[in-house]
Amino acid sequence: MGVYHQGGIISGQVFLSKQPDATHAVWWKTYTPPIWLLNGKNEVLKTHDIMGMQGDLMLREVTALATCHKLSSNATAYLEESEGTYLLAPLSATFLDKHISNNDSILHFQETWRYKSHLNLDDLDFGDDGFWNTISRVVGRRGLAAWRVTKDCSKR
Repeated sequence: MGVYHQGGIISGQVFLSKQPDATHAVWWKTYTPPIWLLNGKNEVLKTHDIMGMQGDLMLREVTALATCHKLSSNATAYLEESEGTYLLAPLSATFLDKHISNNDSILHFQETWRYKSHLNLDDLDFGDDGFWNTISRVVGRRGLAAWRVTKDCSKR
């Protein structure tokens, strides 16, 4: 269990340290990683710990940090940009589902990284979801992902 509980944190930091455009990393519903793992990138990458923040407030925070979306057919064109905001969150955080798949939203989420050996035991909601539904969600949707978040600046 120790390998899986929050198992993607270190791999997530290593991923971020290699992203040339990463200037903001928003960690939601998971532990804040040790910034020394950024290997010097912590000079330009600001880490935002919003572990217990409600979903709507998280979206407001991410919207304020997101850069303007640039259309491109090249899936890695963003790596040429000088600034970028990344949201790192457990795949079991169902609040994100409707926002990640919504193309009409002001925010655009591009998944850039995924780590399946991550079990988030800090988002257990037995009161609202019940025991079996909570366990099924947390175990069945285990993993940690990073999305590069941009916003449509023309919809202001």
